Amino acid sequence: MKTVDAVPFGDRMVGREFPVLIIAEIGINHEGDVDACARMITAAARAGADAVKLQTSDADEAYHPDSPSYAVFKSAALTRDETAKMFDLARELGIEIFSTAGDMESFDFIENLTPAAHKISSGLMANTPMLRRAAKTDRSILMSTGIGMSDEIRESIECLRSAGNSRLVLLQCTSLYPAPDNTLNLSAIRALEETYGVIGGFSDHSIGIFASALSVGAGASVIEKHFSLETHREGFDHKISVDPKGLESMVREVRMAESMMGDPNRPFSAGQQNNRDWMQRFIVAGRALRKGETLSEENLRIMRLRPGAVGLAPKHFDALVDRQVIRDLPKFAPLRYEDIQ
Repeated sequence: MKTVDAVPFGDRMVGREFPVLIIAEIGINHEGDVDACARMITAAARAGADAVKLQTSDADEAYHPDSPSYAVFKSAALTRDETAKMFDLARELGIEIFSTAGDMESFDFIENLTPAAHKISSGLMANTPMLRRAAKTDRSILMSTGIGMSDEIRESIECLRSAGNSRLVLLQCTSLYPAPDNTLNLSAIRALEETYGVIGGFSDHSIGIFASALSVGAGASVIEKHFSLETHREGFDHKISVDPKGLESMVREVRMAESMMGDPNRPFSAGQQNNRDWMQRFIVAGRALRKGETLSEENLRIMRLRPGAVGLAPKHFDALVDRQVIRDLPKFAPLRYEDIQ
């Protein structure tokens, strides 16, 4: 299946031809403290992240009172006014912002804030009413695959496309907190792209930053990493997050990785071309040759020449054997077709 080349994300574009989009996922690590959230957005911007992501839910609408998530989200919610101020702050700092909405009313509220995109968590992948609502906004959609089975992923994509939206980034994700290294399945990033014709990315639940940098080589166009000011704090997603210094290091490593990935067409730099010019080997006379002498494997050599000298490439060696030189050639003289008959 043909992969979508690129999709918009706020004022940016996401795809293989564009820089990797690095998202600092704040989620609810602010624990309901708007000042802490503001500090996190500021720190993420300073660390070089391209975007921050929040989580916005009305606990009474999204979670049963007896579910483990109810108390967590109930205690860590920003008010709508506070959330709107965080969107304004991010834009003032030049960083994109969006949010995962946990219920329909929260989704509509976030949509009114003109987010860079919409995020569908893997737990919401089967929520077809929300998928249709997201599709109709015509914004790009980032969807995690953490708890999604293959048929659920396919059905969710079909739902979005049938509602008229193909601007999809599918994130390889392992829903373990933290996710052990051997569960990350980074090779699935390209498989998701090829199977579903989407842009691939990585939602990193591992400890540290190595997996995020490595995911660039695995094809990730988007990387999402949990972010906290204090990773030693208990609860929420602090333990699987990076702190500001860690995020700064991650950004640096990701940028280095994408620089190393380079261009699949392998263009030569000026330095490479210069090295090619002097490192190539050519066919030369292995000893002084007299006019009329027959060329053979014994009197020919393949050598690297002095700077500026050129001759016939080694691929012509067999064609020269048993031919005769038409002039005297000194030892180490490069062979040219005008020297033989």
